[in-house]
Amino acid sequence: MISFRPIQADDFPLLLDWLQRPHVKQWWDDGDDTIARVARNYSSDPETTKRFIATLDGSEIGYLQFIRLDKCHVGTDQFLADHDRLGKGLGTQCLRAFMNLIIAREAPDMISVDPHPNNRRAIRCYEKCGFVRDAERSSATVCFMILDCRTAR
Repeated sequence: MISFRPIQADDFPLLLDWLQRPHVKQWWDDGDDTIARVARNYSSDPETTKRFIATLDGSEIGYLQFIRLDKCHVGTDQFLADHDRLGKGLGTQCLRAFMNLIIAREAPDMISVDPHPNNRRAIRCYEKCGFVRDAERSSATVCFMILDCRTAR
């Protein structure tokens, strides 16, 4: 069973390790190469970004976050930690569970993601979860995708 727990300072070494993995760093590289930078960038602030570690049957499998962008809109980002688990449906399963958490906690009308257009694996995962591309908000470096939560309720 997939569950989520808020990130804690004790998770920063694990997160630092994950952020250095090539399959994560390819799409998620904010220069977080020290514990101090991870602590600065991933400390939870209850007023802004909500950050979580995903677990599967008690084992840590990935990182997810969401931020309320306005009254009706929540944005999210996530990654799986282990390359060997990619392409097997775990990302889709994890994202669906996370969307349920967001909808239950925040009741947004819309959830958005913004992968790089070349990140086909992520885009396919989002499509399987019901996200659709918004061509007007997309660009050469962002594939903006939305999920209408009003139809998901």
